[in-house]
Amino acid sequence: MAGKKKKYMIGIDLGGTKVLMGLLDKNFRVCREYKAEVDGNQGEKAFLRTLFGGIEVLLEEGRITSKNVLVAGVGCPGIIRCPKGIVKLSNNISFLKNYPLQAKLSKYLKAPVLLENDANAGLYGEYKLGVARKRQHVIGIFLGTGVGGALIMDGKLYRGATGSAGEIGHTLVSMPSFLQGHGIFETVGASLGRLGVTAEAALLLLKQKAPHLFDEVGYNIKKIKSRTLLRAIEGGDKAVKGLVLDKGKMLGIVMANLANILNPEMIVLGGGMIEAMEHLILPEARRVMEECLLKPLVGSVKVVPSKLKDYAVVKGAARLARDFYFKKERTFW
Repeated sequence: MAGKKKKYMIGIDLGGTKVLMGLLDKNFRVCREYKAEVDGNQGEKAFLRTLFGGIEVLLEEGRITSKNVLVAGVGCPGIIRCPKGIVKLSNNISFLKNYPLQAKLSKYLKAPVLLENDANAGLYGEYKLGVARKRQHVIGIFLGTGVGGALIMDGKLYRGATGSAGEIGHTLVSMPSFLQGHGIFETVGASLGRLGVTAEAALLLLKQKAPHLFDEVGYNIKKIKSRTLLRAIEGGDKAVKGLVLDKGKMLGIVMANLANILNPEMIVLGGGMIEAMEHLILPEARRVMEECLLKPLVGSVKVVPSKLKDYAVVKGAARLARDFYFKKERTFW
């Protein structure tokens, strides 16, 4: 056991519907992983039971104890007060309001823990270990349950004045008609996130425009996932393909707005929809973005898929924690 002392790190990707954990070696290779479904509305006890139980599984399968864990990093959706690790608000996990999650985990694990916004952790992973290495100006957009966003400016994670910079999912994609008395705003997250796409796919089912999708899921919309949509498209559902391409166009407009404001050299796209349908979404998004960009910027912004994929947050959170506590790279605060 002595030879294993302090050689491992834990990375945790928290979500409103799942948690993914990884036990990583000193080179950030995933030695063991644990995945479980969670319900962000079940409350604190059930949530922590899943979280602590997953940590125990990793340690047991890795044949180590918490004494062998150098550090743990956690990516959590919402607005995080860094480096204290307090969740100010998380739309996907309802009980996390001014909640000291970092301290709770550190006390349980008996090791240093760093809590970060999940999109920030994912982009940091790509910046240090993935597709954005050696880039200084990068935007990350992650299509998950909602839409997460993160910014690296001048080689540092940019958090803004109060720690909430990069909330791309909360930006608007439509202007309500105030003159007609309508005040409903449509956000990027509501339109491009999994829940929004699922709702529109369900509408196609009701209109009997997606026969292959119906054959697989019936009217059970909980079964509609990114790869389910892909199989429906491959089976010949033109309406489903049109829906996905439309989402690619909208993503292109979002990227153009960001690029015109921030002038990045790279935009990294991640999340389940990108992993499943990169070949459909990326070309459409890139084409529309370039149509909407300021002409001098066309060709200067590289749009790429995540290299770390499912492990972006797991590896990014662990790397961020290691860098903060042991490499003293505190300039990203």
